Amino acid sequence: MRLSVVKNQQDKNRRKRDVAARIISSYSGVIRIYTFVRFKIIHLRFLEEIEQYLPNEGTILDLGCGFGLFSLYMAACKPGAQVVGLDINDKRLEVARAAAKRLGIKNVSYERRDLRDWRPDRTIAGAYALDVFHHIPVESGDQLIRDLSAHLKPGGIFLLKDIDTMPRPMLWFTYLLDALVSPRDDFSYRSANEWQRQLAAGGFEPIRLHYLWDMLPYPHILLICHKPARDDRTSAGP
Repeated sequence: MRLSVVKNQQDKNRRKRDVAARIISSYSGVIRIYTFVRFKIIHLRFLEEIEQYLPNEGTILDLGCGFGLFSLYMAACKPGAQVVGLDINDKRLEVARAAAKRLGIKNVSYERRDLRDWRPDRTIAGAYALDVFHHIPVESGDQLIRDLSAHLKPGGIFLLKDIDTMPRPMLWFTYLLDALVSPRDDFSYRSANEWQRQLAAGGFEPIRLHYLWDMLPYPHILLICHKPARDDRTSAGP
């Protein structure tokens, strides 16, 4: 029985690696190198951890999807869901759409949106943001958190993977890479406690915090944010 469980897990891991490899191969040139590096920075085990919390059905938003590699991964792993990738860059969205077409993944779509002032206009089952919110001004990020909570179905999930401010050497390492890749951005890093406080103020409860340590010196954190299944404030008596 135990050997069977191990084999099933090995088969599952192999399938997920195959999905990632197919996604990387759907790009070309410099973008293929970029997607390979992104899959190295956000390890497959990180993606598996994120994936397990997302719903299997309904609309799932990928906030700041870039070239679409993670939205393609989630859509491939969750064929019963509709993944919508949002990004401000038209050229990146064109690349993402072309990759989805080459892969034959039909349950993913892409929309041009500026997360600094965009607000959800539909009910969603889940959403995630991978290393995006520290590129957004604090006030805009806080408002987006509140609006996501308001548009999530009761019991819905928002996954925020971002950067902690400790340990400081890891933060500085992240800053140098951010400045290299996105030199025009202003970065709004927050501590794990600050993230938790703002998410709670935005209407999420409970909020679980995971530290995602790996060989590279990034202070990764994952916040699993639940929208309450019901609003006790409205259901309670006078």
